[in-house]
Amino acid sequence: MRRSALRPSVRHQSTSSSAKPSMSFGKLVGRVGGAGIVLMAGMQLYHLNNPTDEEILFNPAKVFDRLPSPKTTLEGGMASETQYMSLSVIPYRGISRIWGFVNDIELPMWAREPVYNAWTYAFDCQLHEMKYPLKEYRNLGEFFSRQLKDGTRIVDRDPRVMSSPVDGRMATIGVVESSDGIPVLEQIKGARYRMDEFLGSIPDFFKEKTPGKRLYHCVIYLAPGDYHRIHSPIDWSVEERRHFPGNLFPVNKLAVNFIPSLFTANERALMGRWKYGFYSLTAVGATNVGSIGIDMEPDLVTNLSSQDRLSGTCLSKVYDPQNLVTRGDQVAQFKLGSTVVLVFEAPEDFEFTVQPGEKIRFGQAIGRFTKEEPEEESTFPSTAELIQHSSTPSRSYFGEVSHLLSTVFGSAIQEAKLSHEENLTKSRENLGPAYDKKTSA
Repeated sequence: MRRSALRPSVRHQSTSSSAKPSMSFGKLVGRVGGAGIVLMAGMQLYHLNNPTDEEILFNPAKVFDRLPSPKTTLEGGMASETQYMSLSVIPYRGISRIWGFVNDIELPMWAREPVYNAWTYAFDCQLHEMKYPLKEYRNLGEFFSRQLKDGTRIVDRDPRVMSSPVDGRMATIGVVESSDGIPVLEQIKGARYRMDEFLGSIPDFFKEKTPGKRLYHCVIYLAPGDYHRIHSPIDWSVEERRHFPGNLFPVNKLAVNFIPSLFTANERALMGRWKYGFYSLTAVGATNVGSIGIDMEPDLVTNLSSQDRLSGTCLSKVYDPQNLVTRGDQVAQFKLGSTVVLVFEAPEDFEFTVQPGEKIRFGQAIGRFTKEEPEEESTFPSTAELIQHSSTPSRSYFGEVSHLLSTVFGSAIQEAKLSHEENLTKSRENLGPAYDKKTSA
């Protein structure tokens, strides 16, 4: 056999005119997405190195310098300023907006039960308590904020009792302490944060203390599998909403034990009064929970990109007239699990009937008064207190009474007009949460 027959056939081609392989669409998207994340992280890092005066004041890593006493043992092991800045580079707000977009994607009918059952398996949801069949929930957002069946929870309406506003686990309970004129709360046993930074101000209780009263607080943590709607624990008057844009750190056990002053990161506080004085209910935002709906402000939109630079500021709205909320009424809802904080003024005979770590359900008693007093029907503040704390004090006494009565009777008339529509709605409940969208199309 000739030597030339053993040589492999080689085809020579000029490389000068060869076409470069085109970039695939997937690679293009990946590179653009990666560049976007790097850009967001860079902007966040620049922002952290150039903070505003308000952000310096509210920087959780610096909170220990503003607390009235030295660090506790737990606080000594919490994040330093450098560690906090490193955590803050992660664009939690942007991630939460992306998750919100994913939550709103309508799932095909065949995918709903498998997706929701997988979530149920991971987080132990109580599907037998939900109001509608799984297939009726168009997307993850509707499933997360699902309603309960009628009668699933019994609300304790004893006026000597405070009921739980949510399903969750009691994290901390106690009396608000004040040293050197600085009231502090506990996010967990041994870790404190300032009340004025959390609520935006100090209640009048500390300016004009009433003998025989205390200021109490409790923290309730909601897990991802819990019922996510928030209800009023008592009868009270809601005077103001305060929204504090900020970062959206996680609020799980690891984060609560590591990030100082975590609950001052992002809140929506409802503030007002009940029979015994000051009362506030605060929904604390967290990662993937940047959107918290307030029932009395259905148009309120939070975690917007335009709010990213408003950290350390308070966006408030004073309600006129004040909103009278009855025990058990729904006042807000989370888009996923997070935390609810109650801060309230009450007589010294009030005591909590649950312990930290205990699992609680919406409507059950979490505290009560121990002294026997004449039975009363409600914990609403008196008319005189409503007038005293009205946002329009220029009205005369009788003018304010007339204004309050017209509001109450006006609402009653409106409810009567809507009763027929409500009956129709109840007759169509088997259509589930998708009904509103179908009828509006």
